[in-house]
This record gives sequence, structure tokens and C-alpha cells, in this order.
Amino acid sequence: MGTVVLYLLIATNAAVALFQPWIGIVAAYLIAVLTPHNIWWWVFEGVRPLYVVLVPTLLGYGSSILSGKVSFAPLNTKLNRCVAILWLTSTIAYYLGPYVDVHNEYRFYDPEFMFSAWQKTCLTYFVAVTLIDNTAKLKILTLVVIGTVAYMTYWANAQYLFYGKFGRIGGPVSLDQSSIYADENNFAVLFVVGAPFLYYFGRYLKRTALTLAVWAIIPLSWHAVFLTASRGALLAVGVSVLVFAFRSENRSVGVLATAAFVVAFAWQAGDLMKERSSTITGYATEDSASHRLDAWEAATGMMIAHPLTGVGFASFGQAFPDFSDIPPRIAHNTFFQVGGEWGIAAALAYLILMGSTLNRLRINGRRLRSMATSEEGRLYLLLSEACLLSLTGFFVCSLFLSLEKYEVLYYLLVLANATLIGGQTLLEKGPLRGR
Repeated sequence: MGTVVLYLLIATNAAVALFQPWIGIVAAYLIAVLTPHNIWWWVFEGVRPLYVVLVPTLLGYGSSILSGKVSFAPLNTKLNRCVAILWLTSTIAYYLGPYVDVHNEYRFYDPEFMFSAWQKTCLTYFVAVTLIDNTAKLKILTLVVIGTVAYMTYWANAQYLFYGKFGRIGGPVSLDQSSIYADENNFAVLFVVGAPFLYYFGRYLKRTALTLAVWAIIPLSWHAVFLTASRGALLAVGVSVLVFAFRSENRSVGVLATAAFVVAFAWQAGDLMKERSSTITGYATEDSASHRLDAWEAATGMMIAHPLTGVGFASFGQAFPDFSDIPPRIAHNTFFQVGGEWGIAAALAYLILMGSTLNRLRINGRRLRSMATSEEGRLYLLLSEACLLSLTGFFVCSLFLSLEKYEVLYYLLVLANATLIGGQTLLEKGPLRGR
């Protein structure tokens, strides 16, 4: 029955995406972020879900371009220029990187497979940027992260409460154990970036009962982070809560949120999470952490030795022995991973991407407060604050994890780009015009 429903959905999406390709983009991000093929893997047997969604979407996109229905103006932002640099430098690194074709025991990933997946990520991103071009589409696309974090919060807590799993819980995986959430640290990032959207979605809802129901998911999402025992995610949640408290117009709400997180940690974190969190302040001396510092030193050596191409796309492991005496590992830091593999220009583009986007969201949110009396102004204010807190949490996680190809990041950047453009347009039409 499930397979029949899946094929009906695929056929319906294909028919609709040919004429409304933005719906295909929403479906593509739903698959990339929710990963239903890992949750209900028996239903998706023999099906490549992203492929069957993207093909009709791209056909519809090409038709829309030919008929003049697509505007490329949303591409003209600093955010997108930085992503374009990442795409360009990663492509150069794949074809010219000196270690791409090296085969040794430390070849953690297949560069060809990873590069193919990365091309889909970048292509989907730039198509999405041009198609999510109005408020209605943006609202629907935002539901992807809200629905995903709500479901995954249930899924993670169910593993502990109903199935007796404990320790470091990762996300759902397919039969071959592949998934963007297979690593518990990456799984934890989803809850870090999703919780702000839950809060602001609750604020957007008109009925108090619905608002409280959505907000009730947030402490459970914190518990999901505790179940992963990810120190980086724990720190990221803490930073996001503090930023929220600082930016909140109602200081008592900010204080309450901070106190709630502290209580949740003290009550529900568990021995493993508390034990691991106690090593955060002693980062340089704790074994696994100090090894990461060694990996960052090796990445610096790679950037110095190969500033233009890096060591090569998905080639950090096989290059590692030439730059360090410690056992090879990935960088566990997005800046160093990008710089080591793709070169210095890519590393700088990543920093500028995150820094400028966060700064623009900060300013955008502050200015939109004067527009919050209108329905559209209120929506863009809430979206701007949600994107700011979400990307702040992501950036903190990226200090401890290699997340340069993490699909959730590019989904968030699509939301941020559309939110910034929509918010700026609203401000130019409103009372702040000319100031």
C-alpha cells in the first residue's frame, strides 16, 4: 500500500512540477531534509526519490525560462555570490586537486560519488533561489523545516522512550547505513537549526492552543540533542538561546527561555551528555578535541601548500598523512575542511557567506520591527529572526563539524535569501523608505 501511495505522489509531483516547478523544489527539499527514504526505506526500495523529483522539476524550470516566467534577479546577492564561489572552487578542486586520484587506506569518501551529490545540492539551490520569489512560496517552503524537526523530535525521543536505545543516538538510516543523519553530530544539528523555526511558527499562529502545542516540541527537541550527546550542538543551542534572549523585545521571555534550557539540561541531559559537556572548557587537553586541533593544523598546511586548488574535493583523508603525523581524520571544522580541500578562496567565501548573512539578518530583523503592525511585515520579521537564530546555531556547530556539503545548510540559505529580499522590498515600500 505504501509503495502505491509513493508512486501516486511521484506521478502527481511530476505532473505539477512541469507547470509549477517551485512545487518540485519544495518536494526536493522535503526529501533532502526529512529523508523519508531512510525512515520508510521499505517503501522506497528501488526508487531514487530525489532523482524522480528533480527531473520533471528541471524540465518545468527550463520551460519556465523559455516562456519568460523566471527572474534571475534574486541571484544578485552577496549570499549567492559566495555560494557560487564555493561551487566554482569545489569544481576546480575536483578536477585539479592533487589528491583526488590518490587511493590509500585513508580515502574516507569516493570523490566521484560525493561530487555528483554535491552538484545536485548546488543545482537545486540556485534553481530554488530563482523560484522561491514570493511570500506564499516562502511560507510553504518554510513548512519543510518545521515539519521535519517536529517529526524527527518524535523519532529521536521514541528511540529512547519506546525502543530502549541510549548512548549516542543518530538519525534514521537506509539499509546500507547511509544518511545525512547517520552521524549523531549531524543529526543534532537538525534540532539546533529547527528549534527557532518552531518558536517563531508558534508566534505566527493565531490560536493559543496551537501555539502552545508547537512550543511544547521545543524542550523535546533539546532532549533530542541530549540524546545525541553532541557537545557542539549543545553549545550551539546555548548560544542560540542567549542570542534570542538578547534580541527579544520582551526581556522576561528571553530570561524564561534561558532558564528553561538550563533546567532542561540539568533535569534531562543524562550522564553521558553531562560528562561530555564538562570537557568543553578543557578543549585543548581532551583527547578527541586535541586531535581536532591537530587536524586543523594539518588543514592549514594543506591551504599553504595548495592555496588555489586545495588538496582536492573529498580528499582530506588521503592527503592527511603528508601534513601530519597523527592518524588521519576529517577536519571537524567547516572552515578548515573547505580550505584544506577547496583552497583559500573557498575558505574565505564560507566565512564571508556566514558573516554577511548573519549581519544582514540582524539588521533586517531590527528594521522590520517597525513594520510588524502589518501581516506581511510581521511574517518577515518572524522569518528573519528564525533564520538568524538558526544560522547562528549552525555556524557554532560548524566550528566542530565539517558541514560544507550538508543539505540543510543550503535549504536554510534559500530561506534566508528569500527572507532578506522580501524584507528589503517591504522596507523600501514602507515608512522607512529614504532613511
